Amino acid sequence: MEIQRVEIVTGSRIHLGFYGLCSDNGRKLGGIGIGVDGVGYHILIERTEAGKITTEGCQKERTYIIAENAVKMLSYNGGLRIVLKKCIPPHIGLGSTTQLTLSIFSGVGLLASKNILYSIEASRRGPFSGIGVGVFLWGGFIVDSGVDKTRNRRARPVLSGVIPSNWRIVALVPRTSWRIKESEQERTLVELPRGLSREDCYRAMYLLLRRILPGLADSDFDLFTEGIEEIQRLTGMYFSEAQGGLFCCPESEEAVYLLKKVGAKGVGQSSWGPLVYGFFRNESEAHRAIKEIEGFDGEIYILSPRNKGADIIVETKMTN
Repeated sequence: MEIQRVEIVTGSRIHLGFYGLCSDNGRKLGGIGIGVDGVGYHILIERTEAGKITTEGCQKERTYIIAENAVKMLSYNGGLRIVLKKCIPPHIGLGSTTQLTLSIFSGVGLLASKNILYSIEASRRGPFSGIGVGVFLWGGFIVDSGVDKTRNRRARPVLSGVIPSNWRIVALVPRTSWRIKESEQERTLVELPRGLSREDCYRAMYLLLRRILPGLADSDFDLFTEGIEEIQRLTGMYFSEAQGGLFCCPESEEAVYLLKKVGAKGVGQSSWGPLVYGFFRNESEAHRAIKEIEGFDGEIYILSPRNKGADIIVETKMTN
């Protein structure tokens, strides 16, 4: 049997902040985040006879570049047709680059008779955070290991948990020119902070272990969101020199104010923004909140927890 086509459906990710806000033994940062449904990729990857790559649909240009790299890294010798039916908006804080890269590498890897974990490792994702990899593999709540500066220089997902399925996340993406692409610019911004005080750094670890994780374990919305909101404040302090304040830009700061005004809890900024988010106990509360948001210039999403990894479906045919 030979795999002819791979269909991949992903969610996206919200980055909730960092617990490792000081450097220890060459390891820095250490992130937390969640997988969400409501925005994601839907991709078809087909084997073709011709020895070339064709891409169709949304984000076809960036997909072509990723596919070229995947073909090389995974030693795939056939042709490819890649059709993108749905896409995550790029560079707004939903982790589009990692979900797209892992989807393409996983699909090409399967066509090349490589297993998923091998293909994910070949993609070299996780230069600053392992949340996207964890969300692709498992979904749910993810904790990563932090960036090992002395060895592989990557953050790897190490823990996962289930998010209560009735909780909802309202995400606001304000209209702003602020965008940080994965590049030397991002690397410079990540390297700029020198760390918080030991007290603040240990406070973030305490929040993860004694607020956020117990809140998840007991489905305690208040305990969980209390921890998230404070760890977001500490993360904002850590990156304040790089981004000019607790948030990336005035538009995102105003969006945070709007979310708090309509009752959101655990409010924060995902990655470099401009997306900001807040948690609600259920669907009806989330819908009530967005009806009350007035004067917001941008996109609004209601996202639900995604407690599973990417859906990957393969089609095969008999070979001689």
